[in-house]
Amino acid sequence: MQYNYFPGRLRFRDPVLRDGDIRNAALEVLKLICPAAEITYKESTASILAVYPPEAVNPDNLKPLGPLLLKIEPKIRFYTPKKKDEILSGIAEIKTAVRKGL
Repeated sequence: MQYNYFPGRLRFRDPVLRDGDIRNAALEVLKLICPAAEITYKESTASILAVYPPEAVNPDNLKPLGPLLLKIEPKIRFYTPKKKDEILSGIAEIKTAVRKGL
């Protein structure tokens, strides 16, 4: 999965986002991180883009999510439908961490 971050802009890009359940779970996390974000999904590039006021998100709050993302990244990189539940579980873990820490 490709992640791009600039203050006020966060993009995730990977074919796994074409799976509606995985995409919706990822969108829920983004909405928790910044409810004010304008979030769009582009099917042709399988990417989610969140644009938000830079002051709305403290980048230091996102750093603890790195290890959780790295934990599911190999499952995403070598995605098969058998790994879907593991990926959704990993996203749920991220969602829990966001709720506790942000």
